[in-house]
Amino acid sequence: MNEADISKALGQYLMGMADAPPIYWENQNVPEGTARPYLSVQMVRVSRRNPDLAGGSAGTISRGYMQVTIVSDLDKFAASAEEAADAIAAHFVKGTKLSENGGKVTIMEAPSILPALRDGSDWRVPVQIDYWAS
Repeated sequence: MNEADISKALGQYLMGMADAPPIYWENQNVPEGTARPYLSVQMVRVSRRNPDLAGGSAGTISRGYMQVTIVSDLDKFAASAEEAADAIAAHFVKGTKLSENGGKVTIMEAPSILPALRDGSDWRVPVQIDYWAS
């Protein structure tokens, strides 16, 4: 399974989430003045391995995670960003299998809601969604 198919499968699944805030992908600029909250998505590729000694692309396993960051207003209660993080984590259930172009992406762990951080005038809450794809 190629990287574009992995991104497509995970991205489409995220877009299918009920009541998702607007989503901005890693290759998009967020327009100035965009209302918050919104989601910022980054694909983090960790490894590509093929346990078959003969080589080739069949049997290759890609591991990584999709990081979905909820971007909200600073100096407000963090509850809205935390609620959005909880909803994203609940949507990506461990064991979920997504198919794309003949391959399969599997959510390998319950998503992790990572420590929030201040970024200029934004409050950011990242959610890490671990996957394996084959």
